[in-house]
Amino acid sequence: MDKLKLGPLFRLDDFLTSKNLYTVFQPVISLKDASVFGYECFVRFDAGEGFEDNSFFSPENIFAQKKAEKDVWGLDKLCFKSAVKTARALGLRKKLFINLCAASLFDRNFQKDYFVKAFQKYGIDCRNVIIEFSERDFSEELDFQIKECSDFFKEAGLSVAVDNMRDFGMKNVYSLNPEFVKLDRLAVKNIQNDSLKFSMAKNFVDFCRSIGTKTVAVGVEDEDELKALLELGVDFAQGFFIGKGEKVFEKAGKKSFATVASFRYSENVEGEQKSKKSGGVDAKKKAGKAGGGGSEEQDVSLEKEGVKKNSALSPFLKDCRTKIGDFCVEGITFFAETPVPEVLELFQSNVNCLLAVVVDGENRVLGTITRSKFLGLFSSRYGFNLYSRKTIGSLMKKDFLFADENESLIKVSQEAMERDSENIYSPVVVLSKGKYRGIVTVKNLLDTLVNVEVAEKTKDLMLKNKILLKQQQVQARDMKMAELVQKSFYKSAAPQSKDWEAAFFFKPMSSVSGDVYDFYADRSGGFSGCSLFDVSGHGVASGLVGILSKYLASQIFRMYSDKKLNVMLKAFNRSLTEAKGMVENYLTGVFLRVCGSALEYVNAGHPDVFIKRPGKKTAALGEDKKGFRGTFIGIEGLPEEWKTVEEKLEKGTYLLLYTDCLVESRNLMGFEMDGRIIGKVFDRACQKNGNSEGKTAKKVLEDLMDAFESFTEGVPWKDDLTVIVLRYKGL
Repeated sequence: MDKLKLGPLFRLDDFLTSKNLYTVFQPVISLKDASVFGYECFVRFDAGEGFEDNSFFSPENIFAQKKAEKDVWGLDKLCFKSAVKTARALGLRKKLFINLCAASLFDRNFQKDYFVKAFQKYGIDCRNVIIEFSERDFSEELDFQIKECSDFFKEAGLSVAVDNMRDFGMKNVYSLNPEFVKLDRLAVKNIQNDSLKFSMAKNFVDFCRSIGTKTVAVGVEDEDELKALLELGVDFAQGFFIGKGEKVFEKAGKKSFATVASFRYSENVEGEQKSKKSGGVDAKKKAGKAGGGGSEEQDVSLEKEGVKKNSALSPFLKDCRTKIGDFCVEGITFFAETPVPEVLELFQSNVNCLLAVVVDGENRVLGTITRSKFLGLFSSRYGFNLYSRKTIGSLMKKDFLFADENESLIKVSQEAMERDSENIYSPVVVLSKGKYRGIVTVKNLLDTLVNVEVAEKTKDLMLKNKILLKQQQVQARDMKMAELVQKSFYKSAAPQSKDWEAAFFFKPMSSVSGDVYDFYADRSGGFSGCSLFDVSGHGVASGLVGILSKYLASQIFRMYSDKKLNVMLKAFNRSLTEAKGMVENYLTGVFLRVCGSALEYVNAGHPDVFIKRPGKKTAALGEDKKGFRGTFIGIEGLPEEWKTVEEKLEKGTYLLLYTDCLVESRNLMGFEMDGRIIGKVFDRACQKNGNSEGKTAKKVLEDLMDAFESFTEGVPWKDDLTVIVLRYKGL
């Protein structure tokens, strides 16, 4: 077939509606522990074999053409819908960065609430989504549109990020106050070898931290760049060195994980060494300041310490009521009749004089002359001859920026920064009752403005921290209550029977676990099966959904004892989805049911269950059954595709069930203890060691956990962990 050439009859809309658009997801990692914080969505276009030049269909070209057609919003909607539907189908468990082209805001068809409605439709929590504004050509009108749209998104529970910080500018960061600001590839490239770039980035990162904005480094392409970003204190990072955009949610590469883990490990070691050298004196001093007592005493101590630290900034805590007159200096003035040579002598002898102000006998301002403009008159060959006989009044500029001493500092700052490039750095003249009082340089103006903004943010943060401390106390109480409730529902000992023995390890990452395990008995009290689930998310909500799941699973397991497990799982899924309502948490999990030597098994998007048969190597249970692993549980609208796997067991067969922390945990080198390694470790743990009866389930579990803890030494676990070992003792 001849390849098609793009011609005048080609319509881009026909192509864009022909399902050639898809989404890839690039991981964004936390530089605290290299865990995946979220994914940024990128659109890709696949023209197919029918087109001669596929490069035309790059995202840049497609968006450029849509901008020319003034139809970016139509394209943005297609990209957005693809991203949300794909993320939903893949089971989103992290944050999602979604780009919004700023040009869409000017489209007459643009709808701010389109995003919120779409998230509600697809069951995605708005709190997990970050809308990212991306545009190079910022303007006053665009700034206003972005600010209005940003405020709407924040009220709806979405977070806001700003891409391309270099072009967006610090002024816009003040007004927009985004939760995230990105350092683009230009700022990150070779940063470890560029001291100026490193220093500028450091100042910006420190500033963002002071106002509570997180920083994200984009385009990290090698280890040295990542190390420099760690030293800077950047919060998050993404790039090819960390992970490329893929059609599924991928984890960070092991090299980037190892870089972060090694940096943090070295940091902790150095901290411990310093603490040992100081003999713990610093820690004792800090404890003494905090005052030993309960939480109320700590609140008072923190509040007093915060006020004392920021007392120097207290004069600025007036926001728009801060007056420009409080920051002016006297400056230098001349009468209009002053000869030019006298002015020249002053400028030459005083290099710090940037502006001279011309006044009359009653101290009213007549005009100004800047240092650069005045000295420029004498730079030519005949300059002195031309101007030496003149007075300063004939050369002064009558068009200048002035402000009354009582005007708002912020208002004057905005007016000063809106001047043209020739006058933007000229000082501002300050008047008192219409007469000259002094000047304020642009440097002092900006320094003061930053102090005011930082002080306001500091005050705001202090108030929010006080509220958060109280909320944390309430949350800690709620977590403790949820922990006690959860423990009362969970079995503390594994069941043992004539044909089966079991052992398990259970360790929540925090006080409340998202892992759910249970063991079932038949009417005679014998072991009849077990289940293991992993609830998405963490905290109280995850724990409560876990308790609900455990209760419903136990009821339905007994009610459907005569049905296939996949039929039982459908009933469980529908019951759970209805019972938890709008709560977004969902489950992955497995059910096992035994009757004598017969075993039934069903998997709902969970890690493999391993089986070790006598004389054979460890294998994944059901791996020879194509399509046995099904979809998640508790998400309305997903296809109910689960398949029952049936096995006949021999005496001495072992089974291993676990949650994904076991296979996703890494060592300091960045390697995961994946399923292949777990299978080998389990195989070795099941070896008899001279005992003809074979190891007990408890001993196999102990050997397995010893190997796991040795592998992950130095790297903290990132999730709840549950491991169950079953041993069939029957004939």
